[in-house]
Amino acid sequence: MRRTSIAESVIVAAFLRGRVGKEEELAGRLRTLVLASRSDPGVITYDLHHSTEDPALWFLYERYESQEHLNKHRENAVLRSFLADAATLVDGKVDIRTFRMVTKLSGA
Repeated sequence: MRRTSIAESVIVAAFLRGRVGKEEELAGRLRTLVLASRSDPGVITYDLHHSTEDPALWFLYERYESQEHLNKHRENAVLRSFLADAATLVDGKVDIRTFRMVTKLSGA
């Protein structure tokens, strides 16, 4: 099995604010998205976080082996369905930012 270098891996940080009255539906859809995405090839991490200070705020942390794996993930049917419905679930736009890892703690 090929080992991915830090330089190749791609990080995605996505911030979402739930629309008023859609909080429970958004939470369920995000959990479904996480479960479906974790089995995509090249997904190293796909974790959902909920703000401790703002109940409407969610954060997805995603790490992929490479840009090619992220591109393939974008074809995930559950992701495509979520993005198609996002305007009814999310207040404003989903704030998606992409990063490359520069350093990693030793032993981690």
